[in-house]
Amino acid sequence: MKWLKINTVLLSAVLSFWAPLSQADTQFRVIVDASGSMLISDPDKLTSEALRLISNLAPEEEATLGIWLFGEEPRVLLPESIVNKATKSKLASYVNSYVTQDVKTDLEAIIKLLLDTPDSGNLAPEFNRHWILVTDGMVDISLDEVVNKASRDRILNELMARLEERDIHLHTVSMTGYTDKDLLESLSLRTDATHTEVAIPEDLLDTFDRIFTQASPSDELPFDGNQFVVDDAIDELTLVVFHEDGVQPRVVKPDGSLLSLVNDRNASVAASDHYTLITVRMPDAGVWQVNNVDLERSSIRVITNLSSQATKIAPIVFVNEPIYSTVGLFQKNVIIKDDNILNLVTVKQTLIRLSGEQKETILSHEMTQTNGQFKQRLEGIVEPGNYELVSLLDGKTFSRQLSQYFTVHPAIDFKGTNPGGNLIAFSAHPVNLKLNVSRSNIKLEFTYNNGTTETEEMQLVGQGYWEKIIPVSADDNVKVRAKLIGMTQTGLRFDYWTPFWHFNRKGDEAPTVGLDDVDPTSMLLMSIPSSNRDLMPVMVLPAVSVVNEVEEDGELSSEPDAADIQTSDVDKAVEKTDSLSKTEWMMYIGLNLGGILIIAAGIFLYRRMQKNKSLKSDDTDDV
Repeated sequence: MKWLKINTVLLSAVLSFWAPLSQADTQFRVIVDASGSMLISDPDKLTSEALRLISNLAPEEEATLGIWLFGEEPRVLLPESIVNKATKSKLASYVNSYVTQDVKTDLEAIIKLLLDTPDSGNLAPEFNRHWILVTDGMVDISLDEVVNKASRDRILNELMARLEERDIHLHTVSMTGYTDKDLLESLSLRTDATHTEVAIPEDLLDTFDRIFTQASPSDELPFDGNQFVVDDAIDELTLVVFHEDGVQPRVVKPDGSLLSLVNDRNASVAASDHYTLITVRMPDAGVWQVNNVDLERSSIRVITNLSSQATKIAPIVFVNEPIYSTVGLFQKNVIIKDDNILNLVTVKQTLIRLSGEQKETILSHEMTQTNGQFKQRLEGIVEPGNYELVSLLDGKTFSRQLSQYFTVHPAIDFKGTNPGGNLIAFSAHPVNLKLNVSRSNIKLEFTYNNGTTETEEMQLVGQGYWEKIIPVSADDNVKVRAKLIGMTQTGLRFDYWTPFWHFNRKGDEAPTVGLDDVDPTSMLLMSIPSSNRDLMPVMVLPAVSVVNEVEEDGELSSEPDAADIQTSDVDKAVEKTDSLSKTEWMMYIGLNLGGILIIAAGIFLYRRMQKNKSLKSDDTDDV
């Protein structure tokens, strides 16, 4: 089999002259607010730098990029095309000159336009769609709020359904606190994407960097202070460094010399006011050093044949949903299971909560090695927000780092309303299609003035959401909360308590309903499901527990569906590299036979040409 693979690789090099160019696996479409208020929200045009950043991060020929502006009318800034040097040059000449002066913001029109715009570029059949929306306003197409509300409803219903149907991840970015957060967050949650509120314009660069990493993860090297270690297995590294305006990074090579950012034949640089990308091909092994940069925000991406892979984390993780994580070490895409090597490797995972420019470390824990892989389960994240899970592999002579970004959010949107008369209605809508509605249920817990409690089950309406309508008697004063016993589409079970609501009615007046004002400490205790058998709740937000492999095996016997979760991306990679399917065998054989025929034809044509040349030479001599 080995000789067949080697032969196939050699023949593929020959066949590449006849093969089409490689296909892009990711589509980036960026939608930028062009209203006049953006001049106030982003006076230094950091949006322009962020647009250039994502084009510089994308490997050439492996992604497409298009940029649209929206305001009173949608318009194209950069037509969608494959990312290459020409695209980057064209973008650089466009982004600093576009005008932001529109009075209205017609979000509905731009989303509809992009949904109707055909894909462009040489995209692979199973490519990923990542769209990014940057805005500082709300749906504002008319002075009549009824018209604006109708447009907003069409976005949340008709257009949202089309986004979900096409598996589009719509990342939304709020530039101010005046945006329609509920709308933007719903767009992102429903489409498995991130919503970010930018505290200062500079944070926009970090946001775009995280979105790109989420869309296209890669191996990284960790910083040790301002140093990092390059080993012999690294073919290429890219420093993504952020810095103050006008400051130039200084990179020191292992021999103590300064890396030239201008004329080093092995280095290429993409520079902007607040960031610099430095790519070094075949970097020298040893300790490197970088100065004049913000190390907390910077990263080092690498291309290497000694890589790490981790179980993919869903972009949206529900509050209290467990996260199963498996990390493996790979040599040329084949998992390493040699205990002599793995016993020298430690893997530590760190969970970080992101809030603007602030990063809060929630926990740091060493993973357990089992069957050539490193595993653990995280449970109990109760505070919604954006998070990063960093996996650091230390192999003594080498190190690798993986950064995974995700959003934690309650699985349901629970609300109380007064539909009229003496009635109160409670509804619970899933925020994401990841929740298996048919296998989940919700119970309402009522607490009365005399201290007694009752529970009632909410009815599932049309397999779409839960609802309960309650008649309210005169002088009723009741607290109510809901408990979701949830199940994801992949079979993971979790519990979630909603915050308390209350409803009351004074005499014959209409009843009122609203969120209850309770102490945050008691809310935290309520949020921890009583069925959590792993760890007692900790009085710290968010409360996270770590379950190692031994405990995990004991848990799985009571949750048969959870066994499916253990087939991680790492496990699948192992199966893929350890065996060849019938189709792959046929492909290898076909490539070899095809290559032999082409080579034979080439030899035949070459000899024919030589023979004709010889005949022509004889004819010339005869003359």
